[in-house]
Amino acid sequence: MFVMGKNKLSRYFYDLRHSKILAIDTETTGLDPWLHKVRLVQIASPGLPVLVIDLWDISQSDWNLLKNLLAGPSIKVFHNAKFDLKFLTAANLPVYGQVFDTMLAAKLLRTANGIYKYGLADLAFHYLGEEIDKEHQNSDWSGRLTKEQLEYAARDSSLLLRLRKTLVQELRRYKLIEVAKLEFDCIPAVVEMELNGFLLDRQRWDVLKAQLISEQREASAYLKKELQTGPVQLSLFGNQNVCAINLKSPKQVLAALQKKGIGLDNTSKSSLITHIENPLVKVLLDYRRASKALQAFMYSVPSCIHPVTGRIHSNYQQIGASTGRFSCSGPNLQQIPRAKEFRECFIASQGHKLIIADYSQIELRVVAELSRDKTMIEAFKKEQDIHRLTAALLTNKNLDQVTKEERQAAKAVNFGLIYAMGVKGLQAYAQETYGVQMTEEKAQLFRARFFEVYQGVSKWHQTVKSSYSREIRTLSGRLRQYKQRPSVTGAYNTPVQGTSADIIKKAMAMLLEVLSGTKVKLIATIHDEIIVEAPEKQAIRVAELLKETMEQAGTFYLKSIPIVVDVGVHDNWAEK
Repeated sequence: MFVMGKNKLSRYFYDLRHSKILAIDTETTGLDPWLHKVRLVQIASPGLPVLVIDLWDISQSDWNLLKNLLAGPSIKVFHNAKFDLKFLTAANLPVYGQVFDTMLAAKLLRTANGIYKYGLADLAFHYLGEEIDKEHQNSDWSGRLTKEQLEYAARDSSLLLRLRKTLVQELRRYKLIEVAKLEFDCIPAVVEMELNGFLLDRQRWDVLKAQLISEQREASAYLKKELQTGPVQLSLFGNQNVCAINLKSPKQVLAALQKKGIGLDNTSKSSLITHIENPLVKVLLDYRRASKALQAFMYSVPSCIHPVTGRIHSNYQQIGASTGRFSCSGPNLQQIPRAKEFRECFIASQGHKLIIADYSQIELRVVAELSRDKTMIEAFKKEQDIHRLTAALLTNKNLDQVTKEERQAAKAVNFGLIYAMGVKGLQAYAQETYGVQMTEEKAQLFRARFFEVYQGVSKWHQTVKSSYSREIRTLSGRLRQYKQRPSVTGAYNTPVQGTSADIIKKAMAMLLEVLSGTKVKLIATIHDEIIVEAPEKQAIRVAELLKETMEQAGTFYLKSIPIVVDVGVHDNWAEK
């Protein structure tokens, strides 16, 4: 270990600049890159002592050398690179070149002889058989640093070099090198996205919150009156006492509904939707919708507005799901309701526009690639509306005779049945997601006809179902292994949603390079959608670039299916 004093970096700069690999770690005064600062930067390289650089005590010339080093061509190894890169970017020490993230590498390996804990100490023990002490991780890095703190800081970066070597061997063993590169290439885009954040129209949000509170109260009063569980009695003071129902108790609500003659076995949303024509059920669903929105979003989202930036900076986990999809928190933008009144609260800043692009029917296109279904492939090649086509095939109509309602029903059929949804599930999914009421008989008929029409999909399902393989890969090679035979739904879902995740990550990595040097900001990704914010005068050109980049990214994995991206220029998220 070498604790660097002023004007000493030049002593090691040449060797470090020409090193192929640098392991880098940081110690910060907190977890927020806008409110807290980087104190130490530790750099380890094979054959050299670990440098511990105190950013609060170096000269300007050493600062410039460090900046040059971080921008150099060496592979930079981090653990949870996103965290370090956000702080270094905020400190005007941006990192360029290839990045290797030991945490993401471990996540890729988690089902292949890996572990489900990703702290550095966990990985060191699992892959290197070493126990390390993380006692000083949360110590005070803003004051006078102790010898123990400095030794702790130096050890972590040194450990990263050995850990990377082992992880590379494991990635090769399980044929995950290309997938790891995809994940690592996406890291800078995620860093930019989290640093940029999304702007919330607080005034409009508060109006919506007040409206939902009013709707919740009205629905609650109506339901308690109609579903009271006991007789009305007079109290000693002449007031009416009602044995009021607890609307949060599924047991009480179910019993009350059954007394009203509504045949239900439970009060799940999918069950209630089958009785949507009953006024009581409709109000109950409205009550739950308002209550859920208030509890999940309306009270919490404004608290996520950052006091420095005035924007919402969600936290994205790159491998948040087993399929490889992103997850999101603080707040979870992926769960913001699609309804106009919610999404119109997310806006572009003054003088800017939101460019919103999403892959058209990407999961169906992936299914067509996987199943080699001739009807689907031909439809996509002819640029036909696949939902209208399915509606026509299911109802024995010409394409121009298909109604809007029939196309909506076909959307539910397409997206539900590619994962082999059952009849009851399809019926509930159609109502819940697309507002389509579908009788059990019609759902059964549509399901049978779907697999008659799309025989390639049917054969693919049969092949997957009959396979006893516990190993599933996406079209990029992303691996998901099971200890036991996977569920049929999981076996269908993983390669489809996983490949979709691969495509969006490829697009994000490419997009960051395309937009380099511009004032355009990547601000969000929602499943198959990317949102950027651009100066109004550049919006049309940026929309073209976004569309081109996303479509090109798709061709890396879908070789026989054309990729289509829908893009628009808007003032808020709801205008998409």
